[in-house]
Amino acid sequence: MSLLIGTLTLTAIGGLCALLLGYAGRHFTADSDTIVELINVRLPQTQCAQCGYPGCRPYAQAIAEGDAINKCPPGGESLIRGLAELLGRAIVPLDVTYGESQPTRVAVIREAECIGCTLCAVACPVDAIIGAPQMMHSVIRRDCTGCDLCLEPCPVDCIDMVQVEAVEITPLRLPRIGQDALDLVQYDCIHCGLCEPSCPRELAPQALFWHRAEPERLQDLNLGDCIECRLCDRVCPSNIPLTASFQAAKQHQRHLDLLAEEAQQAQARFERRERRINRVQARVRARPSKQDRQSLIDGLRTKKS
Repeated sequence: MSLLIGTLTLTAIGGLCALLLGYAGRHFTADSDTIVELINVRLPQTQCAQCGYPGCRPYAQAIAEGDAINKCPPGGESLIRGLAELLGRAIVPLDVTYGESQPTRVAVIREAECIGCTLCAVACPVDAIIGAPQMMHSVIRRDCTGCDLCLEPCPVDCIDMVQVEAVEITPLRLPRIGQDALDLVQYDCIHCGLCEPSCPRELAPQALFWHRAEPERLQDLNLGDCIECRLCDRVCPSNIPLTASFQAAKQHQRHLDLLAEEAQQAQARFERRERRINRVQARVRARPSKQDRQSLIDGLRTKKS
């Protein structure tokens, strides 16, 4: 009898574990493309290739597949910390074999000294330098990623790298909003569920609060539908400023969306440049060589004679 009870107990435990694993697999497994995008949006989008990959997105893909998170000198230590938090990895020092970390900078051309050689524009991986041949060139500051690849080709050394202030974005810390800013440690939800019936949009304020630092989960929970009516604040027995946490999460999401848009634009400029270079190289390869041209000329001369 005891053997039967033990067998049934083990079977029940096994079935429960299987159910829990299945639930976790459905609800907590992130899509690989989503992970790549979350990584890519945190990279500096310099497209400088110092990491050994031809652009930031290929490096993001490699990180998602297990490559090291410390190969990006432009991102530096702040990027490593952010990626470690995002991916649950250990924080490691920057691998200086790929370069030293530098403050955020943009290129500035001393226009009076520019000779219009176009070499800097050709070197720029994101097409942030404009100017016609033998005319003054300028840098589009908002598009410049500070990769400094334009410095070396310049024959008159008229480009300076100027330091600018950088905004550090850490994926799991929410920005503060006024005096009602949410201290993520100070408040404890008691899981009473009183907030959910009070929501006029039929959301789950309790779940939104639990996942307030997880943008991808908040999207699944329809955070954008919250109208910030504060009814959930009024019924919360723990006096948690739920609405303030939702406002902070929305602001954080807007910032991440802006970074994602900037990353996509930088990647698009990089890809357009690569396509243009490939077209030019294809045309150059299609031209007859000097020897072939000379043979053609000699052949024509022979026919005339």
